[in-house]
Amino acid sequence: MYRALAVAALTLCAATAVSAQGNWPSKPISIVVPFGAGGNTDVMARLTATHLTKALGVSVVVDNKPGAAGLIASKQVLAAPADGYMFLMATATQIVTAPFINANFNFDGVKDFAPVVNVGANSFVLTTRATLPVKNLAELTAYAKRENGKLTYGSGGQGTLTHLSAYMFTKRAEVEMVHVPYKGGSAAVTDMIGGQIDLYSASPSEVIPQMNSGKLRMIAVSSPTRLKELPNVPTIAETYPGYEVSTWNGLVARAGTPPEVLDRVANEVAKMKDDPALIKKLEDMGVVPMFVTRAAFGEQIQREVAMWGKTLKNSGIHSD
Repeated sequence: MYRALAVAALTLCAATAVSAQGNWPSKPISIVVPFGAGGNTDVMARLTATHLTKALGVSVVVDNKPGAAGLIASKQVLAAPADGYMFLMATATQIVTAPFINANFNFDGVKDFAPVVNVGANSFVLTTRATLPVKNLAELTAYAKRENGKLTYGSGGQGTLTHLSAYMFTKRAEVEMVHVPYKGGSAAVTDMIGGQIDLYSASPSEVIPQMNSGKLRMIAVSSPTRLKELPNVPTIAETYPGYEVSTWNGLVARAGTPPEVLDRVANEVAKMKDDPALIKKLEDMGVVPMFVTRAAFGEQIQREVAMWGKTLKNSGIHSD
């Protein structure tokens, strides 16, 4: 009798799970953003949420949870049920780099998260406040050496790619600077314009709107070739060959989320590439639209974990 009851209970649970998946989505979906509003990741999340709201027929809302280089947002998603109602608009920081340098990132970005879709990739723009007396990379390097550790550079948080891209520049240029972490890029840009910090290695979308304001100066980009949107800004690699740093913004979910749900979201987001106005908006932000398959996104993450692991284990960068 007890065996029959147990079998019946398991059958009921399985049927309930299948039914729940079949009815997905039946309530609002949230996309958690690991940075504050207004930054590159936030803008891409909002574009994605708007598209998915129309495609899925339910509200898809953006939930900004900045702080600790994305740890707060990451743990919120990992603590939620793996039912397809909460996603993380992750960057390479949360999934790839931060777990190597911050013991609080006590999860495995490859095993604990399921890749869904890579929305877009971008390089960084090494930018200074307009009042800093430098106009190019050579002058910045010479000035930093004269100041001998007095210059400050901001980032979106310890261990973020905005941090690591600037850090790797200081190592290549053999200069010392003081790192000032923020809870997101928009706050760093605001303080740079206000003169509280000297430099910031920004996502293009964070500084392109200010390019004609006279409030900041774009020194060099971290991509191997010049950006189409900034053809007059040289690459760091033109001075330091081989230098290249980029990141991506993509949706991931808690591992164990039904694959049918992940496939549905990935397929719907991929349709964004068929919207010329949306693609132009991304490109104007300095973002390269990606929309690769789930499998390809997962393989990319594994390659980057292997690459950054070698770099960061020997970097001396640590965060509590």
